Amino acid sequence: MNDTSLTHFNLNDWLHENPYKNATLAQELQCYGLPYGGIGFASHVLTYYTIIMLSYQRSPWMPWKKNHHKWIDITLSIFGLVASIILTVLTILRCRNRWQFVVMATWKLVLSVTFGILSLHAAMLVRPKEKYQYSGLGHLESTANAIENNEYTKVLWWLLLYVPGVVAGLSGLLSLFFKEIGRNAHVKIITEVFGIVIAFPAGIMLIVGIIWMCSQCCGSRKEEVNNSSMENLGKGTVAIGIMVFLVAGSATSILAALYSDWILGAIAGNLVGLPSGDVAPLYWGYILAKRLPFFSF
Repeated sequence: MNDTSLTHFNLNDWLHENPYKNATLAQELQCYGLPYGGIGFASHVLTYYTIIMLSYQRSPWMPWKKNHHKWIDITLSIFGLVASIILTVLTILRCRNRWQFVVMATWKLVLSVTFGILSLHAAMLVRPKEKYQYSGLGHLESTANAIENNEYTKVLWWLLLYVPGVVAGLSGLLSLFFKEIGRNAHVKIITEVFGIVIAFPAGIMLIVGIIWMCSQCCGSRKEEVNNSSMENLGKGTVAIGIMVFLVAGSATSILAALYSDWILGAIAGNLVGLPSGDVAPLYWGYILAKRLPFFSF
């Protein structure tokens, strides 16, 4: 679209225009109206930070204060959820000719839905300041601590919705990786860095597990190996294996979105991630929509 003025803007033409069909990946990526590169990385970090703060009923921009304004927070969550869904769907439609971009945008759609529902749930749990004093629940511990420890953090269960999005998005991301790894030095460097970051915690857990199993074996020999000691060793081995899997899986889920930001930036030749052309309103609009829950208080 050469004329990008609002007076001549036609949504249908904009969605169906595809000037870079069958062009290079860098050219086709201009259809992608979601954050990537350094800007996308910062946006995802803020999203993760906001999730942590909201799960403890803390204001993301004033973490020393608890949230007390229920209806304002609910409004921010709803507007952010609806706007981010609409803007992401527009990107999916715009990039429909490149399946890798479609599944990666779908991945971001799932993250937006997960983040929006989690934020809305956290907002619905907000209590006015005076209700932290006493609510007649009869707990031995204070009402505030009871709610914070046993109820607020339950919103984190919504993160399970994000898992299918990660699986789908990684299929597109890996496809782009294999297309670019042989000719794009930035893609190779970024992959090596993130591989080390993911492998390090999993490796530490594995080493700890091996040391623990060795100590158990030595102890079992000294005490004459019996059924109970071997049973405990087996249970411990399974527990260590599960811990390693969970650490590696969690690290992959969290870091995969950050990795995708830099990979797309490397492919576009734009590591900062500044948008160009007629996707800029979509790009900045999405960032603003995702940041609305950040202003909960």
